[in-house]
Amino acid sequence: MDIISTGIEGLDEILGGGVLSPSTTFIVGTPGTGRTTLGIQSLCAAAKKGEKVLYVAISSKTEASIRQIFSRYSFFEENINIRTFNVSSVERDPLTMLVELGNIVNSLKPKWILIDSVTPIGFGFPEAERRRFMYSLNSAINEWNAVVYFTGTLEMENAKSNVISDIVDNIIYLSQNLDAWNTKRHIRLMKVSGMSSIHGEHTFEIGTEGISIYPKDIVLTNDSIQVSTERISSGVPLLDEMIGGGLLKGTANLSAGSTGTGKTVLGLHFIVEGAKKGEAGIILSFEETPEELYSNAANFGWDLKGMEEKGVIKIIHELPASLDPNKHMAQIKAAIKEIGAQRVLLDTIEGFDYAISNPAERTQHIAALTRLFRNKGVTALFNCLTMENTEFSKISDIQMAPITDTIITLKQDLKSDNLQKSLSVIKMRGSDHKKGHAMYDINSNGFTIKKSNPE
Repeated sequence: MDIISTGIEGLDEILGGGVLSPSTTFIVGTPGTGRTTLGIQSLCAAAKKGEKVLYVAISSKTEASIRQIFSRYSFFEENINIRTFNVSSVERDPLTMLVELGNIVNSLKPKWILIDSVTPIGFGFPEAERRRFMYSLNSAINEWNAVVYFTGTLEMENAKSNVISDIVDNIIYLSQNLDAWNTKRHIRLMKVSGMSSIHGEHTFEIGTEGISIYPKDIVLTNDSIQVSTERISSGVPLLDEMIGGGLLKGTANLSAGSTGTGKTVLGLHFIVEGAKKGEAGIILSFEETPEELYSNAANFGWDLKGMEEKGVIKIIHELPASLDPNKHMAQIKAAIKEIGAQRVLLDTIEGFDYAISNPAERTQHIAALTRLFRNKGVTALFNCLTMENTEFSKISDIQMAPITDTIITLKQDLKSDNLQKSLSVIKMRGSDHKKGHAMYDINSNGFTIKKSNPE
């Protein structure tokens, strides 16, 4: 038995590489979740490679109308074979359908088959008779030597007890949550035979290009990665001096401060410094749009837009309310590969609070992001919003604190009608650093350290 691609990248990944050939897969879910789209997209990918495929529609629609519906998708291949069976006839007389379908398969000898949907087959039969028919269908499928997909309209609990679930190799369950702002779609593997699959709840989208699947954010530890002693400039010379010459390459670093302390400006220094040295960087922004970042950076003399056009930086902007963490992770991976990123700025980690309500899952996602950057040798700076005048002892309450290598705190106090800003390095794993604080300012030159207390 060979492992072959489904033609859908994210689906291959969560299945463990693809599907076995031959095999059977039950694509099940409630109406509107994309069951047919998933199946037909996989068939069209195979047809595009010159493989013979068969789509069996149990429907009241004609072949012409089915082709017209599918033609709206960019992936659709006109050369797929389509055969229709009237749904009311199949409900009453499934055996006749089985004989006719067997003749069609023997004539075409397709490598891929989609039967859409099996739910109406023998619908009016007693359960015992319907089960016997499904076993007969399974016996016939075993002789077809093909990759066979079924679709079905069932809730998850009903899918578990359905006879189809007993006879198939794989079960893929699709679901969706509808709210006033958007639709969140989820895909879960209920059963996989003979493959090292990724379990859990993955996400997906449906568009004119078909279904895009974003696997759950699992990033494994890469034991071959060695801790680097190479230093990466923060873009602020006196800060580099405080931390022993710069941040250690491939580390995760945290800048924590209240609103107005200059976290974003410090982060832009870090990214722009890298761009000047040919070290590509990614800005992950939850609040400021690319246009707003361009404008803000221009105040300090930085042509952020020009840098992005040259491919030395890339901005990924997502609103927290509509963020899909799995998709976000996929975008980051793609961006690292696209521009060869060596630096990343995330502004700010509180954006995940809206997208991932469960604190444990949120921490797990941030840890996975950190692990991804380490594995890729990317130096990361995470900005974190704290309450005004947060004490050092409170920094341990920040969800990222335990997994970061460096923590820089930014504070501001109103004294004698002047707003004074101070910076401290309270942690730096693997390196010595100055233990005192430094006064700094935000002006036309950006983030400027004025003096330090070398305690």
